[in-house]
Amino acid sequence: MKLWQVQRHWDALAKADPLWAVLTESDKQGKRWTKEEFFSTGVAEAEADVGRARSLEPRLRRESALDFGCGAGRLTHGLALHFSRVTGVDISGRMVALAREHNRNDRVDFVQNPRPHLGLFADGSFDFVYSRITLQHIAPRYIRRYLREFIRVLAPGGVMSVQVPATVPAGDPPERFRLSFWPPTVWMRARRYVRYHYPGWFSGTPKMQMYAVAREGVLECLADGGAEVLSVDADGHAGFENLIYIARKPPT
Repeated sequence: MKLWQVQRHWDALAKADPLWAVLTESDKQGKRWTKEEFFSTGVAEAEADVGRARSLEPRLRRESALDFGCGAGRLTHGLALHFSRVTGVDISGRMVALAREHNRNDRVDFVQNPRPHLGLFADGSFDFVYSRITLQHIAPRYIRRYLREFIRVLAPGGVMSVQVPATVPAGDPPERFRLSFWPPTVWMRARRYVRYHYPGWFSGTPKMQMYAVAREGVLECLADGGAEVLSVDADGHAGFENLIYIARKPPT
């Protein structure tokens, strides 16, 4: 799936059920998240993850942070309790608009970025780069590009904490359409393919695509970018092998 398709996909999800699209708890589907519940989860998660990063790099500066794949700003506001300035970036214009609507903190900013890079940010812009439940929704070729970009935008001595699944559940719909000679199957696969790539053409909430990059592939990207890996921790979820990578950009 190309990035313009990802953008269209997440704009559709943001229109259908935005908070549940970010945090897919089974009992919250159908716009059942309250704002208070939703944003409180981000405060707790950010506190734990920043604490873990600081335990590995006590010299971590707390001036600026980037929340990649910010969605409605759930984790961005949690980061703002630990950093002087926080920027949330997301591919979906609808999600960014929602994040801005909920924002009451003048130290927090939200920007849309539909590009396969972070060129809108200069080298060394952030002390901390953070990404959760985001990279799993984009194709591996983009995941690798963004990992290198995270290192580029880190200030010397800065730390990144990112989640990348090493495996995803079997049975997700294929990205490419597979032909069948049985007419009902042709129709079923064509409908699923179009709904998958062109949300809005059929009714119902679009299905989220899931991707993974093996541990060795992520470590190779980090090494190529010159980052020092501080830890790789399992973050298990049903059917997933999620890994949290914490890495540091060497000080100048």
